[in-house]
Amino acid sequence: MKKGSVLVQRAALFATIVVCIAVVAGLSAFGLINWWQTDAAVREQLMPQARLLAEVTADSAAEEPARAMGEVRMFALSGGTAWYSDGERKTVNLTDDLPFPDALARDAEAAFEGTEKRGSAQIDGRRMLYAMVPIYQDGKAAGLVTAAVPAGGAMARFLWALACAAFGAALAAILGRRLIRPLLAPAVKPVEKLRDVAVAMSEGNLEARADEDAGGEAGQLGKAINSLSFQLSRNLYTLIVERNRLRNMLNGLSEGIVAIDAKGEITHTNPAMDKFFTRRKLALHLPDPRMKLIPDQSIWEDFDRVIATGEPMTRNLESRDMILRITITPIVDEINAIAGAVGLFSDITQMERLERTRRDYVSNVSHELRTPLTAVRALVEPLRDGLVTSEEKRQDYYNTILKQIERLTRLIEDQLELSRLQSGTVSIEKQTLRLESLVFEVCDQLQAIAAKKNLEVRIGTDFSQCPPVYANPNRVEQMLIILLDNAIKYTEEGAVTVSADWDEEKVVLHVSDTGIGIEENDLPYVFDRFYKVDKAHSGKGSGLGLSIAKELLKRMDEEIWVESEKGRGTTFSFTLHRPTEADRAAAKGQDAGE
Repeated sequence: MKKGSVLVQRAALFATIVVCIAVVAGLSAFGLINWWQTDAAVREQLMPQARLLAEVTADSAAEEPARAMGEVRMFALSGGTAWYSDGERKTVNLTDDLPFPDALARDAEAAFEGTEKRGSAQIDGRRMLYAMVPIYQDGKAAGLVTAAVPAGGAMARFLWALACAAFGAALAAILGRRLIRPLLAPAVKPVEKLRDVAVAMSEGNLEARADEDAGGEAGQLGKAINSLSFQLSRNLYTLIVERNRLRNMLNGLSEGIVAIDAKGEITHTNPAMDKFFTRRKLALHLPDPRMKLIPDQSIWEDFDRVIATGEPMTRNLESRDMILRITITPIVDEINAIAGAVGLFSDITQMERLERTRRDYVSNVSHELRTPLTAVRALVEPLRDGLVTSEEKRQDYYNTILKQIERLTRLIEDQLELSRLQSGTVSIEKQTLRLESLVFEVCDQLQAIAAKKNLEVRIGTDFSQCPPVYANPNRVEQMLIILLDNAIKYTEEGAVTVSADWDEEKVVLHVSDTGIGIEENDLPYVFDRFYKVDKAHSGKGSGLGLSIAKELLKRMDEEIWVESEKGRGTTFSFTLHRPTEADRAAAKGQDAGE
């Protein structure tokens, strides 16, 4: 709703007030003068009446009661009250039953001394005017007549006049407003339009425009307002674009960001912070909103310290499953005062693990390469110096050197194989195959190695009933050799067993042994490079076989896992999917192409 012009309202109100004041002042002055004149007239008439009553009262004592009774009755009919007091101060009411008021006792004593008295007092709950006249006999006051009349009539007329004046003033105000507003409205209409535009701009409507065609200062003010609106609109648009760009950048960061003000209260966060401290937040129910976001008091102490000192800080926070790098920097305002701090939370868990893996890898490769090279050097030096004179010993030295070179060659080949698998440069072609003959051939091949340790390689499943699988036969054979070779190496007595189970989608092969087993803490790392149960890496392979096995199965979209109990053996299991209709169609197309 459009509000009335403030200028019109004030002009109308001013005129109305002037009129009202004039009317009220005039009527009040008239009422006051009228009241004063009326009250004065009553006062002037009351004393003669009191003297007349005193005279007729004295006449009554001189045996003229008829006259006295007539005058008293006339005074009573006019609303007056009269008392007569004799020389002994006994008082009787001549007109009604109203007792003589105690408030007039002092003036009565003065009147008995021969002095006429008049004034006003509260008598019977009313304001009354009174006059006292003594009655003389033999030159002295022998009695007293007190006459009183109400003063309320004049006051009531004054109040009535004042009420009429107020009503007239209100009526004048209404009429003045209606009459003055149309006269002033055309002059302030441009100002009203400018006001409406300014109000619209303050409410966010920067598209509002003032009338620039208005004459005089109103037109110039309109141009200034329009220019201001345009500048505000452009600046606001730029700020919104920059804010959205900055918000999208912060929301897109993988690092968590937390900003606090100088009081330590959180002002900004980004969605990446939700992935940090999740487990710890679920376990805590704290009223402090800061602890709900980051349930670590030491971090908030770091924030407070940065705000207090103005010095940035960086540290790492390690938890059970995550390593965070925390960088806290103070925020400085335009007068170089500390206005808060911003914290950057980076998950460096993977980076630290990669760095640790790299260090372990270099250490393990160096160890594995150094072992055969040291052995070869230890055998070559005696041969070079001619310390080995027997031909039989020389042949033993040569055989040992050859074995170490073969070990070194296998290590290098395994490294190259693992690197090729991880880089994705090895192509693995699949086909439909049956596992019965492949399993029997691998077991026969390793039976001789197992027999040297008095072990037995068993087949625990009737593979003639096993459905065909869709895989690469050479890689499956390589997988079985790696797992069986490992099982034989770490089993001192008992047997190594190959078994399988299957369902509608896949076949699961199991290689079980009765060897030393693997501790529970080591199970997550058995497929890492150079992992060995023997932490000293003193022998029994290079520790790359299981890594190669995992990468092979990963390349074939299969899975491998391990179950073990320390001292009771280990079981490695891996999947081989059965061929689907799409696999069979692809195989037929490949055969037709060949």
